[in-house]
Amino acid sequence: MSQLFFGGDGLALSKPEDVIPFLGKDPLHWKKGRSAFETAHSWFSAQGLPSAIRTVLDTNPLFADATLTGAYFERLTQLDETGRGPSQTDVLAILKISSGVAVLGIEAKVDETFGPFVRDWSDGTPGKTLPLSRLIDELQIDASSAGSLRYQLLHRTVATVLEARQAKAREAIMLVQSFSPSSIRAGFTHFQAFAVALRAPIAATGILSAPVQLNGVRLWIGWAECALSPTEVV
Repeated sequence: MSQLFFGGDGLALSKPEDVIPFLGKDPLHWKKGRSAFETAHSWFSAQGLPSAIRTVLDTNPLFADATLTGAYFERLTQLDETGRGPSQTDVLAILKISSGVAVLGIEAKVDETFGPFVRDWSDGTPGKTLPLSRLIDELQIDASSAGSLRYQLLHRTVATVLEARQAKAREAIMLVQSFSPSSIRAGFTHFQAFAVALRAPIAATGILSAPVQLNGVRLWIGWAECALSPTEVV
């Protein structure tokens, strides 16, 4: 299993705790019930693609027989040359599909938000206006509607698309791996608003959107509902 899971410096990981040194968040947040902990345990327990993620992929024949060839926890992707920090994807997975290669970006959540609204994040300075313009252009979103979107969804999706280009993959998927109870689905309405702006409206969890063509890469998005790890994790 370890050959499938690599940290930012290329070291093989053999257990969930090996992810901790690569966390961009405070390592004190590594605890049961929080997204970093739950994500790592779900992937290692599955020894590959967690079942909820596999279920979402299986809704599209193109990805139904996908096999995992590599998964990078806390993957850093430089989005531009403005000097701003890279986007840090919770899991960046490389999939083998019948037509070649696909890249899967995972944004994991329990009850966290997808960052600030764009209108609150952007202060009008060049240091934020230029990167935001790049994200909007890359996703081909109407700039007039971007203010009501959650900023993290933009840059995490762009990171997945850029990683697909780097891997010479024509297909990219950005999935939210949610550990929020289905009765709550924290953040789902904000995800839906992003999907509409992306021209890939999605009405339900557990499925993939229609594809969006983005300069040589076809992008799908979706929401996978996952259970929290067992009470006792060994």
